[in-house]
Parts: sequence; structure tokens; C-alpha cells
Amino acid sequence: MNQLDWDGARDKGKEEMKWILVNVQDPSIFDCQSLNRDIWKDPGIKEVVKENFIFMQYSKDDPRGMQYINYYFPLRDSDAAYPHIAIVDPRTGEQVKVWSGPPVPKAGEFLMQLVEFLDRYSLDLSKKNPVARRKPEKLKSIDVDRLTEEEMLDLALQNSLANNGTTGPKEEDPDDLTKSFGDVSKGKGKEVEEEPVSTTDAEPTNGHASAVSTPFSRIMSNNPHVEPENGPGVTRIQFRHSNGRVVRRFRSDDTVRRIYEWLKADPLEGKAGMDFDLKGMGKDLIDHLDETIEDAGLKNGTVMVEYIED
Repeated sequence: MNQLDWDGARDKGKEEMKWILVNVQDPSIFDCQSLNRDIWKDPGIKEVVKENFIFMQYSKDDPRGMQYINYYFPLRDSDAAYPHIAIVDPRTGEQVKVWSGPPVPKAGEFLMQLVEFLDRYSLDLSKKNPVARRKPEKLKSIDVDRLTEEEMLDLALQNSLANNGTTGPKEEDPDDLTKSFGDVSKGKGKEVEEEPVSTTDAEPTNGHASAVSTPFSRIMSNNPHVEPENGPGVTRIQFRHSNGRVVRRFRSDDTVRRIYEWLKADPLEGKAGMDFDLKGMGKDLIDHLDETIEDAGLKNGTVMVEYIED
């Protein structure tokens, strides 16, 4: 955690080429205390944040955070807006992602969302970040004169709950506006380069994989993975896929190739014979096959599994 004012945080973010991760707290709200206990102390989250973010935590009346709070957090007086977490581009000051209000995300889910963000967004000027594909939803105006007595009672109850802080408006996540088509695998303007190779040494498949020899096709598919026992040199990796998530143990000195061998030999349900991409720490892991899991930054990390549909 950095003890800086907002301008200082932006300067440091620009200098170190790191995103700014901001958390505004109200100590009187239990969910904010839960955040400190369950999220910020999680080893996997701490590792990802330390490597990729300038982490700032302000109480809602902290003078150092007033510039951020006044400009970015207009709902600071609403209990429903806490906990407040946001990611800001240090170069432009743009708020690119927001978590607003309860429930507090689980540590594993929050870690996966951070990894997904790093996979989609980059501070590298040569890469293109996602842009909004739809406009924020506008609040509907209500013609009270046209409401029935029952509808007016419901509206009064909702307003009463909002004034008591048990519900109320939440900030919209600007990152959600970039996902109108459900595509979370793009965003950095990365072009796929095909490798000009011979087709004579391609590995036989069930008809789903590519017919040409590629780094993926040359990975063994008959080398199942046996999880090591917990202990020194062993790490857990969480794999997120379209149907949920799965956690497996690996040795820290296993190569990234071992992860691919596991998924090819023991595919997820309904995915047998299908090609897939693995994304972790903002990079395509097919380019890091011979690095160890530790060197690739995957210890206690999260990997996105993206299957390539025919």
C-alpha cells in the first residue's frame, strides 16, 4: 500500500507503468472490514497487485484522497456504494473499472477479475484497449401522477430503504460497457500470427485441432498430471473457463508446458479434442511453454482457459 496523495499516485503510476488500484473505505461499514480481512490479505491478490498496480486505500474523509473522492466518487455518502474499488489509468486519469457496493467479492473471484482485466487492458501505447460498445443506462423518469396506489407504496418503500442506506444507486462499471458482445478475450489489438510450418508432422487429432504443426499441436496429449502433495515447492493454480473454475496443484518448477499436457490428457467435460488458449498475467502462455510456473508468475495465480470453437 502506498501512502500518497492522488497526484503523487498518478505520477508514480506513470513512472512505473502501473495501473492505480483505489479502495475507498468507510470504517463503520462491515463490508469494508471484510475487504481488508478477506481480499487485501490474500497471497495471490497481494502478488498480482504488487506487480501490476499502485495500490491506494483511503478512508472517505482522508485529506489525501479528497481529490479522487470529489472527482470520481460522488456516492461517497451512500452506504450502498461501499466497498468502493476502482482501477484508474495513471496517464489519462480515466476510471476504467469499478466495483461498487455489496456483496464483497470472494477472494478467488476478485483475483480472476483482476487477471481478466490485465489480459484485456494494457498501458503499452502500441496496444489497443477495449472501448465502450454501448451507452450507460439512464435512470427512468417516473410520472407519479400515473402510478397506482400500490405502485406509489412500493416507490415510497424503495426510497425509504435507500435513505436508510440498505439499498440505493451504485456506480456503473465502465468496463462492463465494453462487453456488449460478451467478448472478454480481446482488447489489446493483438493480431494472431500463423506459423508457416510443414503439415507432415502434425499430431493426429479427433478433427477439432489444427491440421498444421503448431506449438500447441506438438504438446503431448498422453501425459496425465498427478497432483503433488501440499508442501514446499508446490503451488495452487485456479483455472477459469466458460463453465466455471477448477483448482489444481503443480510444482513451482514444472514448466508451463505441463499445464497444457494436463488439459490435453484430461480435458474438461465436453471439451475433449478441442484446441484452447491459456491466458495468465496478461500474456498468452503458449509463448512461455518452457518457462517454469514460478518464472511465468503463475504461483497461486489464475489462468483463463479459452476454448476455440469450430
